[in-house]
Amino acid sequence: MIEARTRWFDRALDTVAMLWRLKRRDGIALGFTTHDRDLLIDGFRYRAAPGMTPSAVELDDRIDSGGMDIGGALSHDLIAEDDLLAGRWDRARIAIGLVDWDEPASGVFWIFGGSLGSVEQSGQAFSAELRGDKSVLEQPVAPRASPGCRAVFCGPGCQLSRAAFEHDVVLDEVDEDGLHFAGVDAVLAARIVHGSVIWLSGASAGLRVAVWSSEGTALVPEQPLPMAVEAGDRARLVEGCDHEFATCANRFGNALNFQGEPHLPGNDLLTRYPGG
Repeated sequence: MIEARTRWFDRALDTVAMLWRLKRRDGIALGFTTHDRDLLIDGFRYRAAPGMTPSAVELDDRIDSGGMDIGGALSHDLIAEDDLLAGRWDRARIAIGLVDWDEPASGVFWIFGGSLGSVEQSGQAFSAELRGDKSVLEQPVAPRASPGCRAVFCGPGCQLSRAAFEHDVVLDEVDEDGLHFAGVDAVLAARIVHGSVIWLSGASAGLRVAVWSSEGTALVPEQPLPMAVEAGDRARLVEGCDHEFATCANRFGNALNFQGEPHLPGNDLLTRYPGG
């Protein structure tokens, strides 16, 4: 495949363009190209964004993931400053490839797959670290023992269905106590702690906000809301878990799938004294 593509660089006129295909966490897929015109490849449109410039791409068989950067000017309407600040681009999936813009039907030679790190924005420019798929090989093979559960709530290992712990609601108001949703009482609000709010409509649609605590019926977000919300916005509340064994056993009846060692002695074992 690589040998077939070397003909691009044997010509007097280079017709190679670079492509970026991104899928944000809110489900929106976007494509960009360094070419000065949009390219339509396999029914997917890559928008002309000649201001986007990557660092060198190195292909090798090493285990370490290496590092890359991508940057450019906010020159396209699809790259909105508000979306960058709201984190819509953080941890988006990304694929980078090369294509012959004179014969796009000949196919794309993909050279990188991974995800975006946190996107930094300064003035009218942005930059982001690219994390390759090989980075998963740097994770420890065996998990560290811990008294708390290591599983993501309703994720692999937990085995619970997230659909059973989701609640679609409508925002009533926002005040100094937090977020108030119609039909959410103090009991349900307490169950959302350590969970999240996923906005389904309004300016924050597609964004997820972690819930730090509750004050009566109000939910207190972990961080300030990245974009404005207003009464009438729809949201999905996802219940949370504090990863304690008692919670897993008593609240969820899921002790069999607890991914931790609840009776593991703590660091204070040697300092304990026998009781009288």
